[in-house]
Amino acid sequence: MRTNHVKEKLKRGEPVLGAWLSLPSLPTARIMARLDFDWLLVDMEHSAQTPTQMADMVGAIADAGTCAPFVRIPYNSVEWYKWALDAGAWGVMAPMVSTREEAQQAVSHSKYPPQGSRSIGGIFAPYGFGLTSWSDYAQEANDEILVIVQIESASALANLDEILSVPGIDVAFVGPNDLHAQIGLPPSVDGAEPEFLAALERIKVGAKKYNVAPGIFCGTGESAAQRLSQGFQMVPVTTDINSLITAANQNLRIARG
Repeated sequence: MRTNHVKEKLKRGEPVLGAWLSLPSLPTARIMARLDFDWLLVDMEHSAQTPTQMADMVGAIADAGTCAPFVRIPYNSVEWYKWALDAGAWGVMAPMVSTREEAQQAVSHSKYPPQGSRSIGGIFAPYGFGLTSWSDYAQEANDEILVIVQIESASALANLDEILSVPGIDVAFVGPNDLHAQIGLPPSVDGAEPEFLAALERIKVGAKKYNVAPGIFCGTGESAAQRLSQGFQMVPVTTDINSLITAANQNLRIARG
């Protein structure tokens, strides 16, 4: 079974760089998976991805062989975990986790018994890890699946210790736009307001206390470099949409002189 290199790097305290896929595009997933990203995330929360499209994209990313496929589900409920993990995803990002109970649900839905309550099934799940035997996958999956919870609300900040102390949480991932709004600031990905930076520091300190890797959403390489310098480990350096717009505008400017 292929090991989850992202999980291994995070445990060693190393950064892992990825990209966000919002377009329901199988060709985009195939192209991006052949670049040098550590991971790609198929976003089902803020895009029009269907479960079928997500499954096709996850399979394409896994088949490339060097990039970990993750899925951000739209809601922290069991059916979304089933669809993502049974498609072969190497991890799931749960949005708006604000309580210990929600964090426990994220772990439980991601792990087979006795560590969790994940239903046993899904013939394509082993393929994501390069296996054909379902029994081999079932024995190793609990150790390889990455559980990512998003910290993006005032309630999550208030319950930070209760959330991050849940066994099985691997990454505390900041949603900067929502966190800004929740603490009374204008939404921003790259904000540097004192209140926001203080919240980020609390999250990083809490993550370190419980051996959880800190992550944060970024839309550009510049933003990612800044967050890495601040101590975050899991950061996207671009999105599919940003990459398309940036490259198109750059070539247009060059052609026009």
